[in-house]
Amino acid sequence: MKAARAILFGIDRRVIVGAVRVVIVNEAPLIIVLGHRTFLPMPVPPNWDAESVLAYGEAIPFRADEGLLE
Repeated sequence: MKAARAILFGIDRRVIVGAVRVVIVNEAPLIIVLGHRTFLPMPVPPNWDAESVLAYGEAIPFRADEGLLE
């Protein structure tokens, strides 16, 4: 188990909207939810040290109701 810093980018993937510390057991989290905002993994920006930071980009979640299959 280790702690890592995750940088959260907005929808456009250019503006940093925050940074959080995450605890990693085996691998990085697949999703980060901060308040009502959802963030998914993205490539670390060029010239950043990919070993010491994780990057997540904001995603717009879609709602799916039970029983409504297409």
